[in-house]
Order: sequence, then C-alpha cells, then structure tokens
Amino acid sequence: MAVLVVATPLHIFDLIATDVFGISLAIGFGTAALALLLGLFAYVRLWFTGDRGWRPASFGVAFGLICLLPVAAAGYLAVTYPATTDISTALASPPDLIMARAQGTEIDPELILVSYPNLITRFYQIPSPVLFDLAQTLARRSGWQVISALSPADEESGGTLNAIRRSLLGWSTEIAFRVSPGPIGALIDLRAASLFATPHDLGENGRAIEDFLRALDQSVTEYIQANLAAMEEDTELVTVEGLEGDGGE
Repeated sequence: MAVLVVATPLHIFDLIATDVFGISLAIGFGTAALALLLGLFAYVRLWFTGDRGWRPASFGVAFGLICLLPVAAAGYLAVTYPATTDISTALASPPDLIMARAQGTEIDPELILVSYPNLITRFYQIPSPVLFDLAQTLARRSGWQVISALSPADEESGGTLNAIRRSLLGWSTEIAFRVSPGPIGALIDLRAASLFATPHDLGENGRAIEDFLRALDQSVTEYIQANLAAMEEDTELVTVEGLEGDGGE
C-alpha cells in the first residue's frame, strides 16, 4: 500500500516517469493480492487449528481488498468501454500527431459510436478562424499543454493544433484537432492517442474527446447567441436613427 500511496502523487506531479509508475503499480497491486491470499489462507488455517491470529489475518485481508479496489474499477471500465488508445472522429483521415505514435489498434466504428455517441465530426455555421479560436481557447482553459498551433489564415483555409493532456493520475495523451472550411461554415475533427503504448486506456481518450466536443458545442452556441444579440441591437439602432431623420425632414 505504501508503494501505491507514494508512487501515485509522484506520477501526478510528473516527478517519476510513466514506465516507473507502471512498475510501481505492478509491485503494489501484486503485494496487495499476495496479502489478500495469505490472509484468506490464514483464515482457513485458523479455522481448523483454533490458534490466535484472527486480527492480523483480518488486517491483511482488509488492506488487500482496499488496495485492489482500483484494479476492480479498472476491470469494470475495461469491460464497459472499448479501447481508445488511438481514436479519432475521422477514422479514414485522422489529424496528424507530433509526439504520440499511431497505435494501430483495430477499431470497430459501430462499437465506438455505441459507446461514444458524441464522437463524430462537428460542423458549425461559423467561419473557420472563429471556430479555431474557440477550440484553442477551450483547450488552453482545460489545462492542455499546446505544443503546436497553426491557425487559419482566412475563412477559406484550415488550421491544426496539437496539445498534451494529462489525466487525473498523470497519464499523458496527445490530442490533435483539425479545423477545415466547409460550404457554409467550418468543421472540426479530433484525435487522441496515448503517449505510451498500452493495450487499453479504459476509454479515457474517448471520454476526453467527448467532453471537449460537448464544451465546444456550448462555446459555439454562446458565440452565435452573442452575435445574434449584437446584430439585433445594431438593427434597432439603425431603425431608430432612420425614423428620427425622417421626422426631422
């Protein structure tokens, strides 16, 4: 348990490497499993021999169970969510990565849409520079470390952004988004890939993209509402001024 308690905050604050943290987790959970098994074995032995030692055996079982709770939670997430170690809203042509390597994981599009229904390309009826600025502002506000940003030069061009996102436990993911001009607006595609190869990310990358897209929907809605309100105010001012001018004549 001490290994887990010490290693986890060190990894959260980026004081130890991810591979070292992985080894620490393996040691900690392995020790917890051993403590649980020994405690259960002690129960059986004490039941038949009638010796003392129920309290130490109970402590071993209790601490083993407590330390293995994260393993149970991880198992539940692994069963509930498909792996999204390298996932994108554009499976055919995902945005390019800078630091992370393509995982090459086979993805079932139908399964992904069932588990992550919001993981689709977004289209908004706003210019591409505006969409890029809203998405970049949201990324920085979310605490992502932007490593590359190429904003659109005008409404007829696109832009890209790459950033590093750290999860609650310190796992790093590269997230890239690509803004492209559309017929009457702009669209955005996202991609999230774990920096370190892992068989399963417990759905963390998929949920991160979904959360970002929901927040972006809200930001775009607020932008459109604010601009509509400003247009209505300008229209009222022009109408009033016109009426006053006609009366003066």
